[in-house]
Order: sequence, then C-alpha cells, then structure tokens
Amino acid sequence: MNIETKIGVFVLFSFIVSIVGVMKLSDVRLERRYKLYFIFKDVQGLRSKSPVKIAGVEIGRVEKIELAEGQAKVVVKIDNDVPIYENARVRVRLIGLIGSQFLDLQPGSPEKARLKDGDILYGDVARSFSDLMDKLADLVEGKDGKGGIGDDLKITFANLRSVSDSLNQAIGLQKQELTELVKNLNEFTVDLKGMASDLHHITSTKKEDIEVSITKLRSLLERLDELVQKVQSGEGAVGRLVSDKEMGDEVKKTVTHLKQTAESAKDVLARFTKMRSFWEFQLRAAPGSKSAHGDAGIRLQPREKKYYYLGVNNAGDRKDEFKNVGDYEKKNTITAVLGKEFGPVVMEAGAIRSSAGVGLKYYPFKNSIQDKDSGDTYRKVEFNLQAFDFPRNETRGAAGQERKFSNPQYNLGAKYRINRWVYLGAAMEDIAEIRQYNLNTQLVFEDRDLAYLFGFVSFAR
Repeated sequence: MNIETKIGVFVLFSFIVSIVGVMKLSDVRLERRYKLYFIFKDVQGLRSKSPVKIAGVEIGRVEKIELAEGQAKVVVKIDNDVPIYENARVRVRLIGLIGSQFLDLQPGSPEKARLKDGDILYGDVARSFSDLMDKLADLVEGKDGKGGIGDDLKITFANLRSVSDSLNQAIGLQKQELTELVKNLNEFTVDLKGMASDLHHITSTKKEDIEVSITKLRSLLERLDELVQKVQSGEGAVGRLVSDKEMGDEVKKTVTHLKQTAESAKDVLARFTKMRSFWEFQLRAAPGSKSAHGDAGIRLQPREKKYYYLGVNNAGDRKDEFKNVGDYEKKNTITAVLGKEFGPVVMEAGAIRSSAGVGLKYYPFKNSIQDKDSGDTYRKVEFNLQAFDFPRNETRGAAGQERKFSNPQYNLGAKYRINRWVYLGAAMEDIAEIRQYNLNTQLVFEDRDLAYLFGFVSFAR
C-alpha cells in the first residue's frame, strides 16, 4: 500500500470518528422514535436534552420546550419500541436534592389505547423545592396568626429555664435535709464497719465452739439419713405405712371414706343453712260484690329456685259462704303447690283452691333489683296467671241467686313490691264466667326458726 492510500484511509477513518463523535455529542440517534407532547403548568427548570425515564431507565429525550397558551409544552421523542398508553402519567422529577430535572413517565396499562406520534399527554404538578422551602418557613415562623415551631421552641426553652430555676430553688430549700441524709449514711457506714469487726471477733475467738456445732449438725444429718433409709426399706411402723402396698391401699380407702363422710356432712349442714320459710297473708277486696277474702299460708324454700306452698283461701265461717250478692267463692279451700323457677318465669303445679291446677308467675325485671337484707331474688313487679277447677260443672250462690258454672276458673293479676314485707296488687278472677275484679294487699314475713326446724327434720329423715 503506497503512502497516498494510507493517507486516504486515515482521513476517511478520522472523518467517520468525527461524524460519530458529533452525533454522540448532539444526541443524534439512528433508531426510529416517535414524538409526543407533554403539557405542564410548570416545568421547574427542565431543559432540552433532559432524559425521559421509565423506572429509572432512559427511553427518550426532551427535544424542545415552548410556551403554549400560558403553559409549558414539552416536545419529547420516545423510543419506538416503548409503548405509552392513554392513562400514562408524567411529572418532572429531580435527581438528588439539587441535581438536574428529568421526566418520570409511568407508561399506563395495556388495556388502554396506545399513544401515537403527535399525541398530547397532560403532566402532573410536582411540588418544587422552593415550595417545600416556603412550607418549611411557614412552619417555623407561623402563618395566619398561628405560632410556628420557632415560637414553640422559645416557649419550651422558657419552660425548661423555669423548671431549672425551680429545681435549684428546691435544692436550696432542702439543702439541710440532704446534708443530714449524707450524715446518716456516713453513720450507718461506721456502724456497719463495727458489725463486721464484731463478726470477725466472734469467728476468731469462738472458732472451736462453731466447729463443735458443725460436728453436731453433721451427726444429726447422718441420723436423719439413717431414718429415711429405714423408712424406705419398710422398717418400723412409718416404714410399713410408706412401703407396704396393702397398708397404703387401706389408708387410701380410709381417706376416701372420710372424704365421703365430710361431703355428706357438708350436704346436711347445707340443708340447715339453705332452708328458708315465709309466712304469707293476703287480703282480697272485691268492690263488685262488696266482699273481702283472706288467705294465709307458708312457703318453704329448700333451695333458691324451688319452693313448696301450703295455704288456705277465703278463710272464715262456712255460714257466711255466698253471703254477699255476686260472691261465688267457696270458703276454706286449700292450695298446695310446688313452684320451680326458670329464669324470670316461675311455674306452679298442684292443688289450687281445693282443685287441680297450674300457675305461672313472670318477673320482667328479675335480677335488676335484689333485697340486700334478705337476699330474696323475687323482684319488684310480678304478673301472675292461674288455671284450675277444670272439670267444673256446678251451681253456686246464695239461695235465690244461684248461678251455674261450667268453665274452668282463670285468674290474671299483677303485684308491686313496696318493701321487704308488703305487696300491692290487682287481679281479675274467674275470667271465663263472672270476671270479678279485686284489689289485694299481701304481707310476707320470713321465719328463720321454722326454717331451721324443717332443716332439722330433713336431717333426721
């Protein structure tokens, strides 16, 4: 190769390198790109040739920035193989705290249509560094008449100064007490040193006595060890008790029997303590027949939710039976029922006024008010219903005023508890026949001696 050819090759190579360098410096790319327009209210120092990035990867460049209708119109070129969709978002970001700006692009979702060359996308407004500094200044200095952090810091330091002054003053006032405390600590240290000296004297002068005591203690422990070995081997009464299986079983049986006896005694004693008895007296006044009926009975309560009641209704002389007009209630009838509580409802069954029947009591406010003195769980308000005398087919009444009764007797009433002893109420009796209304007053007294007597009878049985 002659010299002219070499020079020609060198010149051509230099020209190619120059062209490539110019293209690199001018950011001239040979790959195909498409153009998009981004509209911003404020580009915040964005310049031409600023990069456009997706997830930190450069995919284009800003070609130029121009003003369009009071807003910044940024012309960018995007690599042709990078799709941008209609719901894409773009904003101006800062590299570092004081670095250069770039466009951060979120491409959107493929479900939307892809932007084509020349399409427009509106950018998000990003908070600038100057805005942040203004906000920080407002926060420190305060705004709209409100104090800022600077004022709060001044107040805080003033409070700390006040606390420090108060602490110094308090220490000054308590200086004498602190001095005495230090003095007492010094005296205690001296006493402790004396005790240590005395202890050293005892251990040095009484050393032989201490050794003798230790020898005796060692001998006692050896004897105790021998005793334990004898017990384990079954020697002696204690050893047989511990080692003999049959004797151990007998002891277990004895303890079991004692336990059962204790449980039985506990149950028997509970009968004395749980049994309660109440005398109940009731006066029923019937304005319609101008008559009054007296009831008396006793309620025995062996446990909290169960009771027995035995009483007489309309007590009096049989000569006065059906004396008043409209009065058809028999004299001296017997009521004997068993009552069982189910939550706020109490069911009764047995004989009601000398006839088979059932009763129901309802306490709507049960567990809301309890008698603190007696512990009675029955409440202030009571609604009651009775049904009895089911095969009734008879004639009642005074001579010349007889009336035939063919339906069972139904009674419906309500009571209100005034205090521990007094109830006031109203009722409508014999609803299916005469519908007689009455007002009633009930007195209730607890008889603890009678309850003890019944508990003793139960124990004897």
